[in-house]
Amino acid sequence: MNARKTRQSQIEKIMYTLFSADLQAEDAEKILHILEYKKLLPLVQTGKGPTLADFLTEFWDWEKSPYVKEKLLHQHSIHQRYVRRCAGAVRGHWIPWFGTKLLMSELNRGMIQNFILSFLSHPTVLSAAGRNDVIRSGTVPLKWAFLQGYIDHDVTSGLRYFGGDKPKVTVLDKQTAETVFSHPWHHKKAMIANKLAMLTGLRSGEIQALRGKDIGEDCIYVRHSWNIFDKLKVPKNGEERIVYLPFPQFLSELKQMAGGDDFFVFHNKIPTRPMDPKCWLRELRIELEKLGVDNQIIKTIHFHSWRHYFTVHMKKSGFLEKELLQKITGHKTLSMMEYYADHALDKDVEKIKKASYCLFSSLMNM
Repeated sequence: MNARKTRQSQIEKIMYTLFSADLQAEDAEKILHILEYKKLLPLVQTGKGPTLADFLTEFWDWEKSPYVKEKLLHQHSIHQRYVRRCAGAVRGHWIPWFGTKLLMSELNRGMIQNFILSFLSHPTVLSAAGRNDVIRSGTVPLKWAFLQGYIDHDVTSGLRYFGGDKPKVTVLDKQTAETVFSHPWHHKKAMIANKLAMLTGLRSGEIQALRGKDIGEDCIYVRHSWNIFDKLKVPKNGEERIVYLPFPQFLSELKQMAGGDDFFVFHNKIPTRPMDPKCWLRELRIELEKLGVDNQIIKTIHFHSWRHYFTVHMKKSGFLEKELLQKITGHKTLSMMEYYADHALDKDVEKIKKASYCLFSSLMNM
């Protein structure tokens, strides 16, 4: 049963009960209080205004959306890939459930709650995070519409989202990680990309975006990230950062791979376009299979696992305080912003280099 039929059935039951019940004045007063609490009094004029489908579709249209224009005007971080993903969730979930004719003025919190509850038996969205992303593709626009005065009441207020543990991240043990890099790979660039991720904790998009001019003598300047829709963009959290590496030979090799300051380090035939990182994970899994690593581990390993590997092992080593570790990984927090200036202090740089050398020098000397 879709949302419109469910709502109609509920309304018919309520109307019949009201009609047949022996109501007193005090009962009527209670009913009025309920309607006021639901912000249905004074009566909302229906039959006018945009449909929910049209509003959500335009809201997640990069070229037309007033929300996107507002974000860009104030230089707030928003990317085409995120907007496209939300637009897809609207097309794939919100419109099929609510239809194309429901007006914004007819929508209420109960209808959205029924939509949320429908995910309990949804066959395609399994994780709690995935369900919540789909739900927010509609509730974010509706909250914005209320704040802008386009609708009279906040239909998202009080909604509850799905809870649940985050998917377990597979992190290789140190011995396996070192062994997998102890011999040449069939795909050399894939090996170097994986090794760079392990040494620095950089995200795949940040590695894709690296150009010759981003490689320093003892560090990497993380100035951009890359995705196929936005191309070069600011890194996640909107802040550039410096990652120090005490391995000059490795850094020199990265510089040579680029072949020029404006060329991407990890490119195929066209130096002004980065390679697809899918092959990095594919080649990693191939090499792990050669080592006889358990198949279940291979299936659950991801390129992003290196970021967790770096953070976990650096934290366990005890070489760095958590504030310095956050500085390297780019996990931005307010307290960290207050603690740090734009550049690390010299003593912090040396501490970071020492920690990296102690953890990874055995691998680099293989």
